[in-house]
Amino acid sequence: MKKNILLQTRFRRLKAYLFPVQSNILPEKLQKNFRHLYFDIAWFGLLNGSAISFLTIFAARLGASGSQIGLINATPAVISLTLALPIGSWLENRKLDRSVFLSTIFHRFFYFLFALLPLLLISDETQIWIITVLTLVMSIPGAVIAVGFNVLFAAAVPANYRGMVAGRRNAVFAVVTVLTSLISGRILTTMPFPTGYQIIFLMGAIGGVMSAIHIWFVKPYVLQPKPVSAARTSKGFTFKQPIRRFLIYFSSHYHPEALKGKFGKVLLLLTLYHFFHYLSIPLFPIFTVNNLNLNDQVISLGNAFFYVTMFIGSTQLAKLTSRYGNHKITAIGMIALGLYPTTLSLATGPTMFMVSMILAGFAWALGGTAMVNYLLDAVPSEKSAGYMAWFTVGVNAAILLGNSIGPLIAAWLGLPVALFIFGLLRSAAGLIVLKRG
Repeated sequence: MKKNILLQTRFRRLKAYLFPVQSNILPEKLQKNFRHLYFDIAWFGLLNGSAISFLTIFAARLGASGSQIGLINATPAVISLTLALPIGSWLENRKLDRSVFLSTIFHRFFYFLFALLPLLLISDETQIWIITVLTLVMSIPGAVIAVGFNVLFAAAVPANYRGMVAGRRNAVFAVVTVLTSLISGRILTTMPFPTGYQIIFLMGAIGGVMSAIHIWFVKPYVLQPKPVSAARTSKGFTFKQPIRRFLIYFSSHYHPEALKGKFGKVLLLLTLYHFFHYLSIPLFPIFTVNNLNLNDQVISLGNAFFYVTMFIGSTQLAKLTSRYGNHKITAIGMIALGLYPTTLSLATGPTMFMVSMILAGFAWALGGTAMVNYLLDAVPSEKSAGYMAWFTVGVNAAILLGNSIGPLIAAWLGLPVALFIFGLLRSAAGLIVLKRG
């Protein structure tokens, strides 16, 4: 009896922590936003722990090279880099929550296609290229999500609650992803190839659609001011000259002023960090599969360790950012994230792989979560979509370069040496953010 009461008490505390009901403090609309943001990330955790986590592993099992996996990872960056500024301008004149919802539904639909891919009975090489093409197409709505969701989050969550909500979203995300990763690893171990991958892609697709449904219920809490178009306020210009007309159009729609001032400085620093961060990303699946010879069960267990430690770190995020600020916590997390590739480069078996995943989880709980809030602190509310579009451009340019250059350097130096150096570069970028941000 006492044991049941204790369990019920713990459950109520966990529920109150994740889904606060503070009617005397928070308006009902704000409580509703918070709850749907938590459910959104929970279902996204199902997608992340299954389809997203194992897509490049699936490609590696099919025989994809480091360059091909780099291309799969870089393809969304190419699309976002091309479309981010027009998307930012487009979102300023659209209903934000509806636009993000429809884009999310369209984007998540493609995971059903990944599940059907092995049924086509085509060669492994052809499947690799189909994965690349599907990734290319789904990146178009993905680019809308990349710009629009952060703007929706800023509009739906007041600044003084962002650290709390972001930390709790991370905690929910970690718990669901851990469970899903363990289940996915078990499925892949017990089921023949590629049936196991079909099952986890289907799981991910369902999670993605449910996540999108909850996004529909997240509504802007603070009415975002409409930006003033420079074309309407400018005087004395003639539109007869094409170059001048283009410059005025560009200035009025794409907010080039974002490249100056505080936001421009933050944008430059985060772009530099993302370049160093993504140098090693395409190397991880190749190193774990080919160099360490780890099976899917061990890889899923490593992912579980990552998300357990991310959960622990996320529970402390609100307290840490409240005390030290988003800037310092972001920089410290970036420095710590450099330990992941450097530690992994020393691995010869599962043990050091697990150690590296544990370190990465703690580091990502700080740097990966506080980073967006650090950026939002520098964004004018009346120009949020346009400014976040520039962030998407900068980050995806860095992702594209990093994913393209990383495998080339690794082919020259060897995977372990390249991973070690890339980890040092991550930490160096974090130090620059700490000192210059």
